[in-house]
Amino acid sequence: MAAIDTVAPGVHRVHVPMPGGGLPFSNAYLLDDADGAVHVVDPGSPTDDARDALRSALRGARVASIVVTHLHADHAGAAAALRAETDAPVLLHEREAAALRMLADGIPAPDLDAWGVPAERRPELLAVAVVPAGPAPVTPDRTVADGELLAVPGRRVRALWTPGHTPGHLCLHVEDAGLLLTGDHVLPTVNSGLGLGGPTADDPIADYLAALDRVAALDDGTLLALPGHEDPFTGVGERCFALAEHHRRRTREVAAHPGGTVWETAATLTWTGGWDALSGFTLLSALRQTAQHRAYLAI
Repeated sequence: MAAIDTVAPGVHRVHVPMPGGGLPFSNAYLLDDADGAVHVVDPGSPTDDARDALRSALRGARVASIVVTHLHADHAGAAAALRAETDAPVLLHEREAAALRMLADGIPAPDLDAWGVPAERRPELLAVAVVPAGPAPVTPDRTVADGELLAVPGRRVRALWTPGHTPGHLCLHVEDAGLLLTGDHVLPTVNSGLGLGGPTADDPIADYLAALDRVAALDDGTLLALPGHEDPFTGVGERCFALAEHHRRRTREVAAHPGGTVWETAATLTWTGGWDALSGFTLLSALRQTAQHRAYLAI
């Protein structure tokens, strides 16, 4: 039986199990419309447990649309299976659809030589850095533009483009109910990584900071955030400020060490658990973050 709770009239949260031993679940949201149908936001991971949890929560309801905030498997992975079961269209931001097509073509490893990675640490990074070519987790039936009101009868659900975490990340502002579905853009305690949608000519840090400002401006003191992980929360503006300060603090750290390689700069920064504890994916993430901050500073 799925864990489900009602967070506002006609808006329900489903705890969708996540594999991997990290965060225990992602949040799928079910929005009831005036025609008796349901709109699913972020159906979750591509596993049997995840699909079973969502199927149990829906209880055979008519699904009118499937909206995906961003391309990561814990949000988009079950979308194709849900579409196959319900014939509901899958919606993504146009930039996220482009990122999915690029990822399907495969992504080579970053230039570890240019980053100054020691030879003995390269094998562990290459093992997690390469994205092989393969089918996309889902192909959208329709793309969504920034500021668009979605077709949800009886509700005003506005799509907001909030890039940074990925190039086409969406938040959904349910204007009639004072709700903001934040995906991974703003989480209550977790600092989401940036630039996790494949290579882009954009600046993920600059994009993210601007998108935080945009979301913070919506907070009138009563806005309830419905995040992709953890629990609903208020104080969206304060949380946006804290997230922005987290990245500005990292930028200041990077600026204090302008010389040397990405590896040498990263080794001087403050990391949860310490630099020496980083390995594999966490080490790759730290190096990517450092490279992004150097690019943001144009070092």
